[in-house]
Amino acid sequence: MSKKKIIFYSGSRADYGLLEPIARNLSKKINLSLVIGPHHFAKNFGKSNKYISKKIFRKVFNCKTKINYKKVDINKFIYRSLPNYQKIIQVVKPDLVIVLGDRYEVLSFVLASFFQNIRICHLHGGEKTIGSFDDTIRHAITKFSNFHFTTNYRYKKRILSMGENRKNIFNFGSIGAENVKKIKYLDKKKIFSIFDIKTNKDVILTTFHPETNSNISYKTQINIFLSALKKLKQYYFIFTASNGDPGGDLFNSEIKNFVNKNKNSKFLYTLGTKNYLNIMKFSKIVLGNSSSAIIESPSFSIPVLNVGSRQAGREFSKNISNCSLNKNLIHRKIIKITKLKVKKKPNINYKKNSLKNISNKIYSLTKKKSGFKYYYDNK
Repeated sequence: MSKKKIIFYSGSRADYGLLEPIARNLSKKINLSLVIGPHHFAKNFGKSNKYISKKIFRKVFNCKTKINYKKVDINKFIYRSLPNYQKIIQVVKPDLVIVLGDRYEVLSFVLASFFQNIRICHLHGGEKTIGSFDDTIRHAITKFSNFHFTTNYRYKKRILSMGENRKNIFNFGSIGAENVKKIKYLDKKKIFSIFDIKTNKDVILTTFHPETNSNISYKTQINIFLSALKKLKQYYFIFTASNGDPGGDLFNSEIKNFVNKNKNSKFLYTLGTKNYLNIMKFSKIVLGNSSSAIIESPSFSIPVLNVGSRQAGREFSKNISNCSLNKNLIHRKIIKITKLKVKKKPNINYKKNSLKNISNKIYSLTKKKSGFKYYYDNK
């Protein structure tokens, strides 16, 4: 009997570090393919394809559709990438496809899969991010998907309220939250030397993405954020790159200009999951509006200052403070939370054996006969 076939889709660094452990677990049982999305190849976003472990997969396909990051046209990307993804799916003929999150490039692959009657497993559904159009995209992916893996009970309830079958929703927690407990950590001197980080100051790990559901221009957003940091010379800011959203390339340019003028800062395009978590471990706080600060950092019990509305609506662990996009308020809040005593608090997205449970469930789903997707009136 031939092995079942699965396609994993990774659009960017944001999802790959969460998908790879699942792929490793399944690689001996399942014939795996990987489709690598566009942002992995973008020079302005760090060419994160270098962190992809291609040996796990029997076949690897690259997205051939290019994006003009100076002026991101999402409609154009979707209609140009669909035929490319359609051909890949026709070649592989997978039993399942695995996707994660809420990105527009993920939605494009989901559309191609759905209209070829391929069953879709979606991780990190049911979440909410009011300040980004990703919020709507995430819910759209949920409606196209057959199986749902949530990180906490509140998100499971939201998917139930959308009419999804209770039997197909699996609340197993976050791979990212579990990753923190499983990877091997270097000492501070070693991890800092790898990236030529030379400082005796408290480190603030910083990632700031555009608020795509906002009346504030992208230029104004990044200028407010960076102006709040100018006088904080007592800290050392390590910036990782913004994402491939509209405005992301502008954000990265402005951040690089800031770093060139401020010696207490460094810009690193991308680190890979293990290096990123290693640096997070030795940071005084995590700053910005990245989902990783919401999901992974609570497992370290590191204070987080979440800025603006991009992540508004998510469930927050108790180590996270929120702050509006206001120069003076950001400045004051950073000083305040760096003085807080760190207390160990639970990560609401962590569940024991997340990786094992998710992997085993996906394997069992490959054996399940395909059929029509039914919707329910859940009360």
